[in-house]
Amino acid sequence: MLAAGGFIPALGLFLGAAAATWGLVSSRPRALLAAMIGGAGALLNLAGGVAMAWRMERTPRFAAARALTTRRDLARLVGELEQYRGANGGYPRRLEVFNELPLSLKLVNIQDNSASVFGVPHTYQYRLAPDGRTYALFGVGTDRKPGTDDDVFPSLPDSVARRSGYRAPD
Repeated sequence: MLAAGGFIPALGLFLGAAAATWGLVSSRPRALLAAMIGGAGALLNLAGGVAMAWRMERTPRFAAARALTTRRDLARLVGELEQYRGANGGYPRRLEVFNELPLSLKLVNIQDNSASVFGVPHTYQYRLAPDGRTYALFGVGTDRKPGTDDDVFPSLPDSVARRSGYRAPD
Protein backbone atom coordinates (compact mmCIF):
# COMPACT_ATOMS: atom_id res chain seq x y z
CA MET A 1 0.00 0.00 0.00
CA LEU A 2 2.81 2.40 0.87
CA ALA A 3 4.53 1.75 -2.47
CA ALA A 4 1.31 2.51 -4.37
CA GLY A 5 1.05 5.76 -2.40
CA GLY A 6 4.20 6.85 -4.21
CA PHE A 7 2.02 7.66 -7.23
CA ILE A 8 -0.28 10.07 -5.37
CA PRO A 9 0.37 13.63 -6.64
CA ALA A 10 2.24 15.86 -4.16
CA LEU A 11 2.32 13.23 -1.38
CA GLY A 12 3.93 10.62 -3.61
CA LEU A 13 7.42 11.95 -3.13
CA PHE A 14 7.26 11.36 0.62
CA LEU A 15 5.27 8.13 0.48
CA GLY A 16 7.49 6.74 -2.27
CA ALA A 17 10.63 7.59 -0.31
CA ALA A 18 9.15 5.90 2.76
CA ALA A 19 8.25 2.82 0.72
CA ALA A 20 11.71 2.66 -0.83
CA THR A 21 13.34 2.96 2.59
CA TRP A 22 11.07 0.32 4.13
CA GLY A 23 11.59 -2.01 1.18
CA LEU A 24 15.37 -1.76 1.38
CA VAL A 25 15.59 -2.46 5.12
CA SER A 26 12.83 -5.07 5.32
CA SER A 27 13.42 -8.80 5.07
CA ARG A 28 9.83 -9.54 4.00
CA PRO A 29 9.18 -11.27 0.68
CA ARG A 30 8.85 -8.86 -2.27
CA ALA A 31 10.13 -5.94 -0.18
CA LEU A 32 12.57 -5.07 -2.95
CA LEU A 33 9.68 -4.89 -5.42
CA ALA A 34 7.87 -2.48 -3.08
CA ALA A 35 11.04 -0.37 -2.87
CA MET A 36 11.24 -0.16 -6.68
CA ILE A 37 7.54 0.71 -7.05
CA GLY A 38 7.74 3.37 -4.32
CA GLY A 39 10.94 4.78 -5.80
CA ALA A 40 9.38 4.96 -9.27
CA GLY A 41 6.37 6.83 -7.87
CA ALA A 42 8.61 9.26 -5.99
CA LEU A 43 10.72 9.94 -9.09
CA LEU A 44 7.60 10.46 -11.18
CA ASN A 45 6.33 13.00 -8.64
CA LEU A 46 9.69 14.76 -8.62
CA ALA A 47 9.81 14.95 -12.43
CA GLY A 48 6.22 16.20 -12.54
CA GLY A 49 6.98 18.93 -10.01
CA VAL A 50 10.00 20.13 -11.95
CA ALA A 51 8.04 20.11 -15.22
CA MET A 52 5.21 22.09 -13.64
CA ALA A 53 7.63 24.66 -12.17
CA TRP A 54 9.43 24.97 -15.51
CA ARG A 55 6.12 25.60 -17.30
CA MET A 56 4.88 28.07 -14.69
CA GLU A 57 8.14 30.01 -14.86
CA ARG A 58 7.16 31.34 -18.27
CA THR A 59 3.88 32.89 -17.08
CA PRO A 60 3.57 36.66 -16.53
CA ARG A 61 2.45 36.17 -12.92
CA PHE A 62 5.55 34.16 -12.09
CA ALA A 63 7.77 36.75 -13.81
CA ALA A 64 6.14 39.49 -11.72
CA ALA A 65 6.73 37.50 -8.52
CA ARG A 66 10.36 36.89 -9.50
CA ALA A 67 10.81 40.64 -10.16
CA LEU A 68 9.31 41.47 -6.75
CA THR A 69 11.71 39.06 -5.06
CA THR A 70 14.61 40.57 -6.99
CA ARG A 71 13.61 44.10 -5.90
CA ARG A 72 13.63 42.98 -2.27
CA ASP A 73 16.99 41.23 -2.63
CA LEU A 74 18.45 44.34 -4.24
CA ALA A 75 17.10 46.51 -1.41
CA ARG A 76 18.81 44.23 1.14
CA LEU A 77 21.99 44.38 -0.92
CA VAL A 78 21.86 48.21 -0.87
CA GLY A 79 21.69 47.97 2.94
CA GLU A 80 24.70 45.66 2.99
CA LEU A 81 26.63 47.99 0.67
CA GLU A 82 25.91 50.88 3.03
CA GLN A 83 27.09 48.84 6.02
CA TYR A 84 30.24 47.95 4.10
CA ARG A 85 30.86 51.64 3.35
CA GLY A 86 30.37 52.50 7.02
CA ALA A 87 32.83 49.83 8.13
CA ASN A 88 35.45 50.30 5.39
CA GLY A 89 35.15 53.94 4.36
CA GLY A 90 34.04 53.19 0.80
CA TYR A 91 32.01 50.89 -1.41
CA PRO A 92 33.53 47.63 -2.64
CA ARG A 93 34.88 47.48 -6.20
CA ARG A 94 32.87 44.32 -6.88
CA LEU A 95 30.00 42.44 -5.25
CA GLU A 96 31.96 39.22 -4.92
CA VAL A 97 33.54 40.69 -1.78
CA PHE A 98 30.38 39.53 0.03
CA ASN A 99 31.30 35.91 -0.77
CA GLU A 100 34.71 36.21 0.88
CA LEU A 101 35.31 35.56 4.56
CA PRO A 102 34.34 37.06 7.00
CA LEU A 103 31.60 38.84 5.04
CA SER A 104 30.38 35.59 3.48
CA LEU A 105 29.07 34.52 6.88
CA LYS A 106 26.30 37.14 6.53
CA LEU A 107 24.65 35.28 3.61
CA VAL A 108 24.24 38.22 1.26
CA ASN A 109 22.59 37.24 -2.02
CA ILE A 110 24.47 38.69 -4.99
CA GLN A 111 23.07 36.23 -7.56
CA ASP A 112 20.63 37.64 -10.10
CA ASN A 113 17.76 35.22 -10.66
CA SER A 114 15.52 37.81 -12.32
CA ALA A 115 15.93 36.15 -15.72
CA SER A 116 15.10 32.57 -14.77
CA VAL A 117 14.93 30.22 -11.84
CA PHE A 118 16.37 27.34 -13.88
CA GLY A 119 19.02 29.35 -15.72
CA VAL A 120 22.59 29.85 -14.65
CA PRO A 121 22.53 32.73 -12.15
CA HIS A 122 24.86 35.66 -12.66
CA THR A 123 25.95 38.37 -10.29
CA TYR A 124 23.76 41.47 -10.11
CA GLN A 125 24.89 44.36 -12.28
CA TYR A 126 26.92 46.64 -10.03
CA ARG A 127 28.65 49.72 -11.38
CA LEU A 128 30.67 51.84 -9.03
CA ALA A 129 31.05 55.47 -10.12
CA PRO A 130 34.61 56.60 -10.94
CA ASP A 131 34.65 58.79 -7.82
CA GLY A 132 33.58 55.81 -5.67
CA ARG A 133 30.78 57.74 -3.96
CA THR A 134 27.77 56.33 -5.82
CA TYR A 135 26.84 53.14 -7.60
CA ALA A 136 24.20 51.61 -9.84
CA LEU A 137 22.73 48.22 -8.95
CA PHE A 138 20.13 46.22 -10.86
CA GLY A 139 19.02 42.83 -12.17
CA VAL A 140 18.94 42.14 -15.91
CA GLY A 141 15.33 40.93 -16.11
CA THR A 142 13.84 38.25 -18.33
CA ASP A 143 15.76 39.16 -21.50
CA ARG A 144 19.11 38.75 -19.67
CA LYS A 145 20.46 41.97 -21.20
CA PRO A 146 21.46 45.00 -19.11
CA GLY A 147 20.17 48.42 -20.10
CA THR A 148 16.75 47.32 -21.39
CA ASP A 149 13.20 48.09 -20.28
CA ASP A 150 12.82 44.92 -18.21
CA ASP A 151 15.76 45.62 -15.88
CA VAL A 152 14.85 45.27 -12.19
CA PHE A 153 15.87 47.96 -9.70
CA PRO A 154 15.79 47.96 -5.88
CA SER A 155 12.61 49.01 -4.17
CA LEU A 156 13.85 51.58 -1.65
CA PRO A 157 11.96 54.00 0.57
CA ASP A 158 12.80 57.63 -0.24
CA SER A 159 14.55 58.11 3.10
CA VAL A 160 16.94 55.22 2.37
CA ALA A 161 17.46 56.24 -1.25
CA ARG A 162 18.50 59.77 -0.22
CA ARG A 163 21.03 58.58 2.38
CA SER A 164 22.54 55.78 0.28
CA GLY A 165 24.99 55.94 -2.58
CA TYR A 166 22.56 54.10 -4.84
CA ARG A 167 21.72 55.88 -8.07
CA ALA A 168 19.57 54.37 -10.79
CA PRO A 169 21.50 53.98 -14.05
CA ASP A 170 20.80 56.50 -16.79
